[in-house]
Amino acid sequence: MIFYIGSLLAIMCIYPWQYLSANTSPFVQVFSAIGIKTAAAVINFVVLTAAASSCNSAIFTTGRMIFSMTYGSKSKLGQRLGSLSLRQIPKNGIIFSTMTIAIIMVMGLFLPGDLFTFIASVATTCFLFVWGMIILAHLKYRHFVKVTDKETSLKFKMPLYPISDYFVLIFFLIVTIVLFLRTNTRIALIASIIWLTGLWIVSNRQNRPSSELDQ
Repeated sequence: MIFYIGSLLAIMCIYPWQYLSANTSPFVQVFSAIGIKTAAAVINFVVLTAAASSCNSAIFTTGRMIFSMTYGSKSKLGQRLGSLSLRQIPKNGIIFSTMTIAIIMVMGLFLPGDLFTFIASVATTCFLFVWGMIILAHLKYRHFVKVTDKETSLKFKMPLYPISDYFVLIFFLIVTIVLFLRTNTRIALIASIIWLTGLWIVSNRQNRPSSELDQ
């Protein structure tokens, strides 16, 4: 709350929000506008350091996530990604994550203005899908608990259930509508939906028995 809302409140008190550019850091714009050029350079250094740290964290986490998701896979690609090196490191998963980031950097040369919005919109759509599924799973779980008369055994209950669950779903729906209103975010939203649908179809096909596939 302090770092995000507090910093935005401080910026809005100094600099009109409609004049902030999405291509540069708002902190840099504020310090440059009030004549503190050195502070702007320091902020740029902090932003670049944070970006490098975030990139390193992404490579670390996604490399291991890819390994865990492909471990025990029957496909050749899955077996390569789901294997460990001699030092017990998911080397192939890390290389795959690094190559993905490298491809995105190359794309940034051709789409310098719209790439960040596109990637952020895709990530937002995926988060909406994942957390939406979690809320729906919780609703189904609580319904099962209620039907089986096991509510008394719950040690921790969601506050304001089920209102809180439906409130979150409505909020996600509002965010989805907002993403659909702008052209660049709408393209990312549709692309994410197509991607998730494709993953669902491939997953269902792989999980079907071989005898059923032969038919």
